[in-house]
Amino acid sequence: MTKVGKISFADEILEEVRPLALKALALTAEVLMDEIRDEQIIPRDLGTLQNEKFYVDTSTLNKGYVSLVFEGPYARRLYYHPEYNFQRESRVDDNGVQHGGNINAQAYWMTPWLPGGKYEKRPHEIFKALLEKELK
Repeated sequence: MTKVGKISFADEILEEVRPLALKALALTAEVLMDEIRDEQIIPRDLGTLQNEKFYVDTSTLNKGYVSLVFEGPYARRLYYHPEYNFQRESRVDDNGVQHGGNINAQAYWMTPWLPGGKYEKRPHEIFKALLEKELK
């Protein structure tokens, strides 16, 4: 067998697919954020932790990964302390301020989406579906 030349379109194809894959990755994180909120698993009082302080960090998107971030000193405290009595129902305080609750509020609220968790396959499923949509 004689090899006359090598023709490869892989680099061209990868160059075309990369931006679509990165877009699908960023969108995957956004969809996951919505699903996590919908599970009502994040501890909630005024809603700040699950709204303004919960976001997608895309600063490393070009390296192929994104982060779901819960910002604020109390986020870490709530996440790592299952002994807290998490508010699960809405209430109005003595000053008339409405405080929300999430019915499934708990510590370690991201665990279901991590390896070994109930929803561990969801990030991959979402990414695959979004990438397929982008490639059409």
